[in-house]
Amino acid sequence: MLMAYNEQQQIFLPYQYSREDLQRYRRQMKFYCPQCRQPVQLKIGKYNIPHFAHIANNSCVQLFAEGESKLHLQGKVQLFEWLRKLGHTVKLEPYLPKLSQRPDILLIKKQKQIAIEFQCSTISHEKWVMRTSGYEKNSIQPLWLFQTPQRQSTQGIQKISISPIMQKMIIATMQGVSYLVTYDANTSRFIYWTNLLHVHGHTFIGKVQELTIHKQHFPFYVPMSIKKEEFHLYWQLYKKQCKQFVYQRLFRSKNGVQDSFLRSSYELSFALTNMPDYVGVPVKEAEAIPMFSIEWQTILLYFCRSLQLLPHELDERTIRSFLIQQNVEVTNQAVQAVKNYGMVLAKSDQKNGCFTDICEQLYAHLFAIAAIY
Repeated sequence: MLMAYNEQQQIFLPYQYSREDLQRYRRQMKFYCPQCRQPVQLKIGKYNIPHFAHIANNSCVQLFAEGESKLHLQGKVQLFEWLRKLGHTVKLEPYLPKLSQRPDILLIKKQKQIAIEFQCSTISHEKWVMRTSGYEKNSIQPLWLFQTPQRQSTQGIQKISISPIMQKMIIATMQGVSYLVTYDANTSRFIYWTNLLHVHGHTFIGKVQELTIHKQHFPFYVPMSIKKEEFHLYWQLYKKQCKQFVYQRLFRSKNGVQDSFLRSSYELSFALTNMPDYVGVPVKEAEAIPMFSIEWQTILLYFCRSLQLLPHELDERTIRSFLIQQNVEVTNQAVQAVKNYGMVLAKSDQKNGCFTDICEQLYAHLFAIAAIY
């Protein structure tokens, strides 16, 4: 923990002092846990941020993240000082007795409380739900801020891998722009992952930007929608992912003609090495269908041909039947994804079996419409 009480019942924050001063204070003072009031040890290492630790076997230990990494300690200090310098009322590692929880930072803004959790290590879904619901039941807004993955580049439009637990932190602006904010304690920078476009599984395409902590406001900045010119790079990256999926499926599939995707491609005379641009396109709500877009859309087109219908002509009952055939959970979101695909094709200009403006229609569907409405 980063704070304790001294013998005068004053809060003592060791990171505010030099190591020489701390060595003197450790000889002269006694320190106590702010929760259980038992003595704690002041740790002054050469590499870690100075902090306190309970004596072994103390029953209070479980309520603290003792043994936490240098990065976690460092990040908490940076975020606490950043908010304090902005003029916010903040508490470091306060104990909340009603919840038996201790957020990294508690921000008090008028009558509103925000619990900020800086997460450097892996956290289970169950623990995340428990801590989040604990805050919400007590009218405290949780704000989870994850350490930026070190393998991730921090500038430009690119392919991004977002873990399932981090995907829960994705939010949308009033204009429908989805984004995620992480923090890199190594460089003291906030990373904005904006205009997120889901590809498949953990893979997204997004515009990544960084902002130093000294330029960051709170609440966070709200990102703008990407421009049409920028979407062309999204489109190129997305189609590249589609090609990789097709090659992997072609060489790894063990089902042969029983593979619905390969069979549908054959029946539709699609060349697997050069699939049409209108197959495998991103549409809203597609996350509800746990298949790559180029797979379910190819199978859907073959399904439509057997019914002598176009995708936008399918009614909801028929769409539900299609989803059941593919063992996809029938939800309103999954149904809407199929409808969205049909709508994009219906609005595109078709010439000689090709949709010449499919990229522009997708931009309007995914970003421009959200920005306007």
